[in-house]
Amino acid sequence: MKDTAYEYCRILLDVLEAQGVKDIIASPGSRNAPLLISCSYREEINTRVVDDERTAAFIALGIAMVSRKPVALICTSGTALYNYAPAVAEAFYQGVPLIIISADRPFHWIGQEDSQTLVQPNALREIVKKSFDIPVEVKGSEVKWYVNRIANEAAILSMDGKMGPVHINIQFEGALSNVEEFDSFEPRRIIQKIPSLPSISPAYTDMLTNELAGKKILVVAGYMAPDNKLNRYLKYFSTLPGVKIFCETLSNLHLEGNPYAIDSVISGLDDGTKALLRPDIVISIGGALVSRMLKEYIRAQKCEVWTLGDSYHGVDVFKNLKYNIELPPSIFFRIFSTQLSKYYSKHKERALQLSEYKKLWDKIQKAQITLRSEFAREQGWTELYAFKTILESLPKNYNLFLSNGTCVRYAQLFTERIPHASYSNRGVSGIDGTNATALGCSLAYPDPTLLITGDMSFAYAPQIMGLDFVPDSFKIIVINNKGGGIFRFISPTRYIEHRDKYFCADPNVPVEALAKTYGWTYLSASSISDLNVALNKFYSAEGNVILEIMADEEHSASILRKYMRLNALNQ
Repeated sequence: MKDTAYEYCRILLDVLEAQGVKDIIASPGSRNAPLLISCSYREEINTRVVDDERTAAFIALGIAMVSRKPVALICTSGTALYNYAPAVAEAFYQGVPLIIISADRPFHWIGQEDSQTLVQPNALREIVKKSFDIPVEVKGSEVKWYVNRIANEAAILSMDGKMGPVHINIQFEGALSNVEEFDSFEPRRIIQKIPSLPSISPAYTDMLTNELAGKKILVVAGYMAPDNKLNRYLKYFSTLPGVKIFCETLSNLHLEGNPYAIDSVISGLDDGTKALLRPDIVISIGGALVSRMLKEYIRAQKCEVWTLGDSYHGVDVFKNLKYNIELPPSIFFRIFSTQLSKYYSKHKERALQLSEYKKLWDKIQKAQITLRSEFAREQGWTELYAFKTILESLPKNYNLFLSNGTCVRYAQLFTERIPHASYSNRGVSGIDGTNATALGCSLAYPDPTLLITGDMSFAYAPQIMGLDFVPDSFKIIVINNKGGGIFRFISPTRYIEHRDKYFCADPNVPVEALAKTYGWTYLSASSISDLNVALNKFYSAEGNVILEIMADEEHSASILRKYMRLNALNQ
């Protein structure tokens, strides 16, 4: 049996493997040679090699985003580690488990103008849960114990509470590449964490029940991983009198009553109607909301806000936080569905009053969605029409990945079909890692994954199309609107001089040429009839397919602005 001669690496990877790490994304280098060698002899770990560290980190992010298991990254010394920062920041704020392993030069050479020496320990300290530094290998059982303990702690911490990235920096005296034969390996000590059972005391249950009883409640759900238990109990909670649910596309909740098209419902309503719909309590679950309109509505109404789960205590995005309840949302809704059902069985008159509140919400929601759906169809060929058609046609077994900017916002407008799961880099909302993260997602899901992206986001790392491990089930739709289409829509930049040069900044991405270079099937659509034909081929084609959609960018932005101003109550 072969492995690296560097014992620290053997200990580190043995422990990580035993702690559940099954995927590693590694980048070539010399200082990290012992780590790469050790990976190459481990058949139980799927190690994929990606040259570019920034792309590698986003691929790892995507795998961990879908699998909810820790994924390790391995890079060499120098600036390689710093290229991980954008994806690590996304993982930190979105709560995705990554284990970053950076090879380093000995600490005494830092600042001495030696090759590839810069400060690596704690380089990511503001965007990881914890940083660890392993010194140059020396003999001794105490140091072996130290490496073993660090590996255990890092793996456990990445999955504990709100999941997230951890960083292990390991110093090497030289670019060691020796391989040794072993008759057997020394067994590693594996530390297991037994999670505490989430619960809430009877006293708090009674207190919160008294505060919720008889109130108008709005539940808002931001991005979350799929959770069948939460889906089941929130569905039950939503049937209670006076409860209204708004779920973003990225919430991965599948509920009845069309709780999705948030911006289509709220935008265009006058202040009087918004005040009439004001809830008494807002219960917020999941991560950051895409919908600026929903955030502004809740802030303006000065609603009392409760947050659930493992959100950070200081998060008060609605500016009126009352309770941060450290209880999994599924358990909260299970407990209080039962408690409130008992209350309303005894207070039928109040239940009837609150049912009228819910009916008002439902009436306005239906009118707004109907008006806007008809409007989108009547405008002919636009980005709005294209998005509506794509989402209506999306097979239910697909995973959907949405780039930031216009794409993720368009997906907030329609409710026709909810895919198996939806994802986006909404932790810090960057556009640079869209392609790679979506590819990572496709590696962790057996059925097709569809990336819908704008041309500006797609311009970052299109070379992922040529990686040798891209699954045939990965497909891409590029909305080519000649740069940052959102800048033609939002008011701060809409009329600014030199907008197209300095803000929209058309990247001139040669989508068709890239498809031919990497052996993908290329399709295009620049009209309604084109799109209908292209989508049929897109979903039925075998292997990787990329569809480029082109609609007049100025007209599309104008139609979207009109769409957002529609108010069914004024018709």
